Amino acid sequence: MEKLLNRVLVPVDFSDISEAVVNTAKFLGEKFHPKFYLLHVISPLIYVSTPESMVVDVIDAQIIEEIEEAKRKSAENLLNNYKEQLKEFEVDTILDIGNPADIILEKEEELNVDLTILGGHQKGLVERILLGSTSEAVVKHSKKPVLVIKGHTLTKLERVVIAYDFSETADSMLQYAVEFLKPFQSKIFLLHVEEEIEIPILEKLGINIIPQVRKKKKEKLDHVRELFEKNNLSAEVVYIEERDPVEGILEFLQKGDYDMIMVANKGLSGLKRILMGSVSLEVLRKSHIPVFVYKQQNK
Repeated sequence: MEKLLNRVLVPVDFSDISEAVVNTAKFLGEKFHPKFYLLHVISPLIYVSTPESMVVDVIDAQIIEEIEEAKRKSAENLLNNYKEQLKEFEVDTILDIGNPADIILEKEEELNVDLTILGGHQKGLVERILLGSTSEAVVKHSKKPVLVIKGHTLTKLERVVIAYDFSETADSMLQYAVEFLKPFQSKIFLLHVEEEIEIPILEKLGINIIPQVRKKKKEKLDHVRELFEKNNLSAEVVYIEERDPVEGILEFLQKGDYDMIMVANKGLSGLKRILMGSVSLEVLRKSHIPVFVYKQQNK
C-alpha cells in the first residue's frame, strides 16, 4: 500500500513561526517518512517611484544584483540550518523569487506533493495580515491538503476534532483522516454543527421535519464513528443544534484541550467563493490550534 505522505512541501519565511513549521514537519516525518522540500521565496526588490521634482540617481544594476545575491546567500544558510534539523529525512532545499503564495502553489503542482505545511499566527492583526497574504491564499487555491500551524509546534495528535458537514468532500476526508491519524492513535471528536433549518411553507402547514432530519444525520454520524473504531481509533460524536457553523466550531474548540482540527474545503472558485465565503477559511482565520484543510484529490 502506498504511503499517505510521500512528498511534503515546507515553505518557511524565516519568521518566528518557521521554527514551529519545521519542527511540525519533523513530528509528522517520524510517522510517515516522506521526502521534504524546504522552500523559501525571496521577494523581488521593489523601488518606490519619486516625484519628478526630486533628482534621483539611477540605481546601478550591479548594486541590485549584489543585494539579491546577499539575500540569496543568507537564505541558503538559513535553509541549510533547517535542513540539518531534518537530517534523518531526505530533504531538498528550494530558493525562488516572486510572490510567496504564487510560488508555493506552483511548487505544489510541479513537485506533486501530498501535503503543504504552512505557518500562521494565533490571533490579532499579525494573523490577519499573514494569513490574508500567504496562508489563506494558498488554502483558497491549492488542490492539495494544507496544514496551517498556529503559533506553536504540533507535538501531539492525541485529541483531534473533525468538522463534518455531510458533503462529498467531507466524506472523502473521513477515510483520509483514518490513514493520517492511525499512526498517532488519536481520539476523534466528530463534530457536526447544524445550521438553523427554516422551511416556511412546511411551517405554515404545521409540518416539522427537523426531528427526522436529525435522526438521519445522527444515524450517519454513528456509522462514521464505527468507521474510526474499526480502525482502532476512539471516536465521540458531538452534535450541536441550530448554530452558525463557524461559531459552533470555534466555541467547541475553546471548551476543550484539542491538538488539531480537520476541515474539508470544497474548493469553490471565482464568484462562488466571493459570495459564499467558506466555513473552513473562517475557522482557519480564527482557530487557536492547528488547522488541517483537506482538499478532495482527483482520482
